[in-house]
Amino acid sequence: MSKLSRRVRCHILLLACLASNAFAEVPAYAPVKARICGECAVTVPAEMMPVRGVVISQGAFGTPVGYWSAVDLDRRSMTRFITQLNNPTEKPALVQSRTVQLSDDDLAVIVPLMNAVWSLPEALPLQRTTDAVWALELFDAGVRRKEYGMGVIQAQGAELNNVLDAIWRRLAR
Repeated sequence: MSKLSRRVRCHILLLACLASNAFAEVPAYAPVKARICGECAVTVPAEMMPVRGVVISQGAFGTPVGYWSAVDLDRRSMTRFITQLNNPTEKPALVQSRTVQLSDDDLAVIVPLMNAVWSLPEALPLQRTTDAVWALELFDAGVRRKEYGMGVIQAQGAELNNVLDAIWRRLAR
């Protein structure tokens, strides 16, 4: 084999290796579940609830506006919702929403973070404040995990929320 054909063969093999690693592999969703919610109230409006995915909501006591991020693994999408609470005894009314499609690369980053929250044996920590509220709800068909509190979400919940924000900023331009 000539020196040139060996070099070409080497480049072809290198390109084949790079191409095989170019596509992110999306890991299995929710292989370990801890702190499953049995009788918890559903706070996510029906139109926002994925069959498999996560919904993170944030708001404050001083305003009736809520901000929601929903990842639907089956639709491979993320939707941002803004809701308005017109009456404290009613469900929030949808004011605005927008959806973006997620790539395999996006899901390869999001799913392990969701799995990390699913597998935590304890509740997510929070930084206490008096005017902020949050909730993080994971869905896997009929199984749910719900975390919520007054203050600012911390640890794995904050990491997941920050990654969703970064992906949203990149895709929703």
